[in-house]
Amino acid sequence: MSLNLHATVRAAIQSVNPDRTVAYVQSTGYTRNSAGKQIPAYAAPVLVQAQIQPPSARDLRHLDFLNIQGTIRTVFLFSNPQGIDRIDARGGDLLVFPQFSGAPLDNWLIVRPDETWDVGQGGWSKLFAVLQTDRPTNYVLDSQGNFITDSDGNPVLSS
Repeated sequence: MSLNLHATVRAAIQSVNPDRTVAYVQSTGYTRNSAGKQIPAYAAPVLVQAQIQPPSARDLRHLDFLNIQGTIRTVFLFSNPQGIDRIDARGGDLLVFPQFSGAPLDNWLIVRPDETWDVGQGGWSKLFAVLQTDRPTNYVLDSQGNFITDSDGNPVLSS
């Protein structure tokens, strides 16, 4: 029998900083255009609940040693996203959420999964995401800035 401490403190965390709905976009590799340039390819986005926090001072020191720079968020998910792993040629997954409440949507590159805890058994993962310079334009949002979903709960994309 395992003890899930995260489940124990979840209500307290939610009362201070509620989860947000984000689009998780898994990388499927890349294609090449006619000039030979690599174009990233992604699976269909999936909406997930995420706990988004600023990085702690300890996390910032860790990221500084890894030479990771930019606007960084610590994200907790009940899934197992992939950060960039050039050796295994995988990673490059994105999260889509606004930097601040009421702001436009932003792309956040998952640069480093920091912790994973029994993800296959309902656990969670902690990761670091860095703000990208491009903005997603294909999501349909309601007047409050929430994702509009289809009958299966997937985000609706504009054509």
